Amino acid sequence: MTNKEIIKNLKSKNNSVVLETLNYVSKEGNKDILGEVIELLLTTQETIIRDHIIKILENLREPDCTPVMVHAIENPDYQDILALLVSASWKNSLDFSMHVETFTDVFIKSEFQLAFDAFTVIDNLEAIDSKVAEASIFRLENAIEDIKDDKKPLYFELINIINDKKENPA
Repeated sequence: MTNKEIIKNLKSKNNSVVLETLNYVSKEGNKDILGEVIELLLTTQETIIRDHIIKILENLREPDCTPVMVHAIENPDYQDILALLVSASWKNSLDFSMHVETFTDVFIKSEFQLAFDAFTVIDNLEAIDSKVAEASIFRLENAIEDIKDDKKPLYFELINIINDKKENPA
């Protein structure tokens, strides 16, 4: 199936065509159609389709999908599915170490559950580039007054985690 055919099928009004295409995408998909899959998550109300898309996002393995996920998380048009995207990010195998600032911003701006998911993405990283870590800590320190009391313990722990994972420049 070509990307053009996949995109056409994802926009089909026939749920079985969409589901069949999502099955194909989960096995043969690529970063070029990931944006279309995320867009479908935003626009569909069909629970079975949404569940299938979430499963695809939670099982992403290809490193070139990382920028697509980050772009979606940063996109204000996707606010309604932000929690699903961030949750999928800590469950999949993508490396978000160069995008810690994105998850730091989500942590700062969000209510507890979404903040906790963003925290978990950062906590699951192996290492963080020192410049990215410093920028994230700077953002956190500048947001201390905006952090609600229920997130304060996580806030201080997140600063420690980022410091601990910071790579020492050679």
